[in-house]
Amino acid sequence: MSFAFCISPSRLVRFLISLACLLYASPTLAQQTIQGRVINGTTNLPAPHQKVELLTLGEGMKTASEIESGSDGSFTFSAVENSQTPHLLLRVLYHGVNYNLSVASHEEMEKPVTLTIYEPTQRTEDIQVSMPVMLAQASANALLVQQQYLVVNETPPKKTLVNPQGTFFFDTPPEVTDELNVVVVGLAGIPLPQTPTPKSGGGYFISYPMKPGVNEVRVSYRVNFNSSQRELKHRLFYGTSTARVLILPADLQVSGDGVQSAGKDSRTQAAMYQVKRIRKGEFLDIKIIGEAPKVSESDDASRDSESSEPQMQVVRLPNPVFEKKEIILGAFGVFFVLTILYALRQRTRHTNKTGASRKGIHGPQA
Repeated sequence: MSFAFCISPSRLVRFLISLACLLYASPTLAQQTIQGRVINGTTNLPAPHQKVELLTLGEGMKTASEIESGSDGSFTFSAVENSQTPHLLLRVLYHGVNYNLSVASHEEMEKPVTLTIYEPTQRTEDIQVSMPVMLAQASANALLVQQQYLVVNETPPKKTLVNPQGTFFFDTPPEVTDELNVVVVGLAGIPLPQTPTPKSGGGYFISYPMKPGVNEVRVSYRVNFNSSQRELKHRLFYGTSTARVLILPADLQVSGDGVQSAGKDSRTQAAMYQVKRIRKGEFLDIKIIGEAPKVSESDDASRDSESSEPQMQVVRLPNPVFEKKEIILGAFGVFFVLTILYALRQRTRHTNKTGASRKGIHGPQA
C-alpha cells in the first residue's frame, strides 16, 4: 500500500505543505571549521599571537570572526556556515601590510591552510621590473594607452618591499593631463586602485607593498595630440629586456628605434610590434601616424574586454552541495505538486461518493 492511502487526503496535504515550508525556509547549512597556521615566510617559523580575521566576500567585505594565533601559529574558526558557494578570506595585518588567503570552496575548508606573512624591507637590489605588454589605441588624434608592469621581488630571504617614498615608479608622456589610472592586481585578480604621486624630477610613484614573487601593476592614460602625427615617448625607470606593443587600428604607420613588426595579434586584431632592450632610465619612443576614428565609450569598453590582457574579476567556484540541493528541491517540488493534485482528486472522489450515498439514503421516495 502506498503512502498516499495510509493517511487521509487532508492530512496528507497539510503534511506536504509543512514539509515544503521546512525545506524551503531553512536552507541546508554546511557547518565546517577552518583550521590553519600563520607562518613567517622570512624565517620559516610559526608566527604566534597574530590577529587572524575571517572575512566574507559578497556584497562588500565583512568581518565574520577574528582570533589570535597560538604559540605554534595555529588557529581554528569553528561553525562556519555556508549555504551557498563559500568565498571567504583570511587576513593578517603584519607591520602595516595585509596578508590574505582565499578560501573559495568546501574542499579547501576540509584541510588545514597556511597563511604566510613576511618581514618588511626597503632593499631594492633584488627587485626586477619589466613592461612585457603595452596597448595603444588611436582615437582621432589621441592615444588610449594601457601598460602592464611586472614587479618581481626576489629578495633573499623573502621579504616584502615597504617604502612610503615609493615601491614602484613609472613615467608618462608629458602630454598626459588627465585620465591617469593605476591598479595593482591583487588576490583572485581583484584590481586594487592606487593613487599615483608625482615624483620630483618627473614621473610618478605608488607605495603599495610589493610582496615576494610577481606583482602586477597596470597603468592606463590618455595622450592628446594636435594632429595624427603622434609620438608616444616616456622614460622607463627600470628599463626592459623586451616589450610587446599592440597598436589599434592595425593599419597605422608605426616606427621607432628598435621597433620591429611582429605580425598581428590574433585575439585583438591589433598590429603587433617588438621593442628591443631599453636600458634603465632610457626612453621608449614610438611614432604612430595615420587617421583613426574616435573611440566611443562603448568601443573603449569593448577594447578592454577584448584586450590580450583580460580584465580581472572575482571567480566564484561552483558549490556541488548547493547545486545538488537545487536538484533535490526541484524534484521534490514536482513530486509535491503531483501528490497534492492526487490528494485533492482523491478527496473530491471521496466527497462525491459520500454525497451520492447520502442522497441514496435520504433522497425522496418515488
